[in-house]
Order: sequence, then structure tokens, then C-alpha cells
Amino acid sequence: MLVAYNNKQQLFLPYQYTRKALQRYRRQMKFFCPQCLEPVQLKVGQHNIPHFSHFAKKHCPQLFAEGESKLHLQGKMQLFEWLTKHGYQVELEPFLKQLAQRPDLLITINDRHYAIEFQCSTISHEKWQQRTAGYEKNDIQVIWLFQTPQSKDAINGISKITISPLLQKSFMTTTSGVPYLMTYNARTAHFTYWTNLLHVHGHTFIGKVQTIPVNQQHFPFYIPKQITQEEFQQYWQLYKQACRQFVSARLLYSKKGAQDLFLRNCYELNFALTAMPSYIGIPVKGGEAISLFTSEWQTMLLHFSKQLGRQPFMLTKQEIHHFLSKHQLEVTTQAVSAVLYYGQLLKHMTQEEQSLDICEHVYVHLFAIATIY
Repeated sequence: MLVAYNNKQQLFLPYQYTRKALQRYRRQMKFFCPQCLEPVQLKVGQHNIPHFSHFAKKHCPQLFAEGESKLHLQGKMQLFEWLTKHGYQVELEPFLKQLAQRPDLLITINDRHYAIEFQCSTISHEKWQQRTAGYEKNDIQVIWLFQTPQSKDAINGISKITISPLLQKSFMTTTSGVPYLMTYNARTAHFTYWTNLLHVHGHTFIGKVQTIPVNQQHFPFYIPKQITQEEFQQYWQLYKQACRQFVSARLLYSKKGAQDLFLRNCYELNFALTAMPSYIGIPVKGGEAISLFTSEWQTMLLHFSKQLGRQPFMLTKQEIHHFLSKHQLEVTTQAVSAVLYYGQLLKHMTQEEQSLDICEHVYVHLFAIATIY
């Protein structure tokens, strides 16, 4: 922990003093846990960040975190100093009795409360959900700020990236509903924005990654701009490359042969696997709710529609439910909406001038503020 009460009942923050001064205070003062009020010890090593911890075999009934990593302590200090320098009302590690929770930072602006949870270690979905619900129930906006993975430090610009399920929990959205992720690197004191995220398959996304030093950040945090149509051309090339790789791998490594439903549907629809139609493998809003790759479920949808003697945009919600169930896909509102989006996209592609590039349709559908519908 980074704060404790001294024997004068004053909050004591070790980071404000030199190590030499802290060694003197450690001999002169007694310190107490701000939650359970039990004595704690001030640790002042040569390498670790000065902090407090309970004495051995002592258990804090309020579950004050122990054994925090140096990176976690360092990140909390950096963020606290940054917010304090900007004049915000911020508390470090306050205990909120009504929630029985202790955010890393609590910021108050015009009677609005923001909790920042700087997360360096793995957290279960259940614990994350429980803590988030606790904040929301008490009208506190929680911001989960994960430590930037080391493997992502060198990324800059537009590229294909892998985002773990843990990081996906902290996705935020722009005013137009485009998802983005913001992480913090306590090693370099930089925020990293993973913006305009386009789901490819599984945990793979295409996004634009940018970094910003902590001293140039703003609070509430800056919201990223949408990519331009020119930038989306790079997205489109990466996405279609991923589609070609998927079809090629399926053709080469599928062990089902003629029993492979995707390959059989392609054959019955006269799709050339080496040159799939341009309208197959189109990213749509909510597409991540369908576990199959877009090229696969969209081919199956066209085959399903053909069997009914209908166009995909003519399908009813009940028929879409049947399509998803038939292919053992989870029937969710988001999955149904993704199929509806795809059908509408195909409808407008056939009604608009054929010279209009499909890439433009997709950009408008996914990123433009004014949609085509």
C-alpha cells in the first residue's frame, strides 16, 4: 500500500520523501493501516518503491491488497502525481465503505466520481464484473486501465494485433460507437491507444495504435478520432489478406474433405476458393458475436438463403434464428444484428452504382458518422 496513517493520525505518503528521510521517519514514527487501523511497517529498500505492508501473520479484515508489484505501485504513483499536478481532486487508495472496495485512484469533478483501477495482474471475469457493478451501483464511473503488455510496446500505426480477453473487458467506445482500448505503460509513463478496432477473428483485430506521454494526457481522457477513408484502405488490405489466408488454410488443412460444410457450400455456390467473391468476407458491426470467420458464415448464409429462394436481406429474424441454430452458432441479439447488417449491406451494394468500391461501403458502414441506412 502507498498510504498509511502516522501516529499523529495524518495520512503519510512515502513517495513525497527521500529514502534517507523515510529511514529516519521509520525510526521515529508508527504507522497504521487506513482500513483496519492495525500497525503496518514502512519498507524502504534500495530497489523497491517505498510502501507499507502489514506485519507477518497479520490479516487485514478489509482485505487491503498486499504483495503489489513494483510496476503496480509505480503506475499508481505516476497517475496520482499527474492528476494532482493538473489540479484535480484525487485520492490515492481510498477505502469506500459503502462498496467495501478500494480503487487505486478516486477523482471527483463537479460532484462526479471516477474510479481508476490500474491493473497489472490477471483478474477473473467474475471479480472484474463484481467490482464494476459495485462502482456503477454507487454512481461511480470506473475506468479499468491495464498495464500495456510488453509485446505491444513497439507497435505504432495501423497493423493486425492480438488483444487478450482480459484486455477486451476494458474496451471503450467513441461517440459513434467505434471501439477502442487504452492501456498505460508504467515503465515508460506512456498511454497507449488501440483505436478504431476492427474484429478479424478470435482475439485478432486490426487497429491504429498510438502512444501519448502521461504529461500530455488530459482527464477525462482524450477520445481518439475516427480513421479517414484513406487510412481504412490499409485496414481493408490487411483484412482481405486475412480472408485469403483463412480460405487457403481451410482448403489445405481441413480433414473433413467433402464433409466440410464451408467447402461444400463454396462448391455448390460455384465460388472459386482462390478468388472468392468480393462480397464474401465483409466485416460488419457485431460480427464478433458469431464465432466463425466472416468468410465462412457469410458463405453459409448465402447458401441458406438460396435454399429458401430468397436474398439474404429478405430473411426474417425468425429465419436468421433458424440459420444460426442450424449451424450451432449462439443466437444472440448481437449475432442477429450482424446478419441483418450484412443483408442490408448486400442490398445497398446491388442498388448502388457498381463502380462504387466495396471498401467505401464497408468504411461508411463501420466508421462514418452518417450511415448509408
